[in-house]
Amino acid sequence: MMVVAACVTIACSSSAPAAPAEAAASPDTFAGAWRSVTSTLEFMRLTVASTSSERGALAARLTFSGVAWEGSGRIAGDSLVLDMSMSGSITPTGVMVARATDAQTLRVRLSPQGGVPLNLTFVRDTP
Repeated sequence: MMVVAACVTIACSSSAPAAPAEAAASPDTFAGAWRSVTSTLEFMRLTVASTSSERGALAARLTFSGVAWEGSGRIAGDSLVLDMSMSGSITPTGVMVARATDAQTLRVRLSPQGGVPLNLTFVRDTP
């Protein structure tokens, strides 16, 4: 027992530098309308907006082939992480992680439960 306590004490007091924290993205980074430029999936749309119910919370809607996924989540570091579900369902069926590569481009990974993750690239859809 004393050996375990000593190991924990040594590990906790190590002088190794902490990993640098990633810069947090702002809601404006993700908010807006986006269209897919992924070559085989150009008909996809993504809309992201702030929710009025909670500060810092964002909601998203991803539509393709007559199917809509909806979700809500928060910014974690440089990414927007959302629990997604099929439109009309209250049970999350996947996770979507979006990262901005620049002001006009998002890289998105949609990971449905039990399914193959889908990697997408979106650009801002400006009228």
